[in-house]
Amino acid sequence: MTKDTTDAIGAVLRTFVIGLGRAGAGLHIPILTRIRETATANGAPILACDPATGEGDLPPGVVAVRSIEQAARSLDPADTVTHLCTPPGSRSALLDELAAAGFRRFVLEKPIATNDRDLRRIMRLRARHDLRFVVVAPWLAAALTGRLASIVRDGTLGALRAITVHQHKPRFHRSLATYGHPTAFDVEIPHAIPVVLRLAGPAELVDASWRTLSCDERDIPRLGGARLTLAHRGGARSELVSDLTSPTRERRIRLEFAEGTVTADYPVGEDDDHAQLTVTTGDRSEHRAFRDDALTAFFIGAYRRLGKPADDTEDLDFALHRETVRLLSEAKSRCATIPVQSRSEPQYAR
Repeated sequence: MTKDTTDAIGAVLRTFVIGLGRAGAGLHIPILTRIRETATANGAPILACDPATGEGDLPPGVVAVRSIEQAARSLDPADTVTHLCTPPGSRSALLDELAAAGFRRFVLEKPIATNDRDLRRIMRLRARHDLRFVVVAPWLAAALTGRLASIVRDGTLGALRAITVHQHKPRFHRSLATYGHPTAFDVEIPHAIPVVLRLAGPAELVDASWRTLSCDERDIPRLGGARLTLAHRGGARSELVSDLTSPTRERRIRLEFAEGTVTADYPVGEDDDHAQLTVTTGDRSEHRAFRDDALTAFFIGAYRRLGKPADDTEDLDFALHRETVRLLSEAKSRCATIPVQSRSEPQYAR
């Protein structure tokens, strides 16, 4: 890592990770320690806590604490970035407790909240305590997304007409073992909505559906998959589909322009960090593959931002995630009025 990279992580002196599930222990902590050996300035370790157990199985350089109060006694909350990696349903209560203990700078796992009511609570806490939020959004930080935005901006392929996103993976084990994500709208789709909003502009919900996850153990309503359709004010339409029973992994976004198409594949696993981009115009197709470690880039950018005074960009980015919650909440409300699909019904029937 370069000095600029380690300085970005070290700009805020300490790191506190809350939630030691897949996000906290499996992603945030390993990436932070990889960015810089100790992940914080002056050799100070990361502190970590799991509200459900009080502590967890942690790697070297990470110290477990049993509570927010113990963490606040062990470091200066004002000079700490808190990574909130708990399920979104518990977010507002933990933020209230953390704010009362003096913590002000946060990296929040997506989505910010699961419904409009919880989002309003978080917004009130943000205003009351002058909290600063950076929402985990590796797709927005991805070099691939930057290239897609450049293609949209330069207009060489004409007007953007449609976006299709496929986010597929098998999620049987986690859905059976955990209860942190109540619907398929809370798993993969929150990654993609901010991207399509950034590429195609503001949008309104047109249609939405979800389906049951079915396996030999039991059926889990609403966690088999989700689909939503957005109409963007600029004229484009987006369709986002997530199948959480798929035997294969896919993170693909396809942009249809008046004079061509762009197909982009984000990395789908930890074993390979390369993205792929194919631009097709007429009978000509150009393909490129390139390294795109988006989550590492996101964390470096988040610490760089939180280590400086707040600016308007922070509010604009947070507004994008608020809009994501609004659209997801509306999609869930619409789906709740339709009977949940059974095994015998076709996928995503409306």
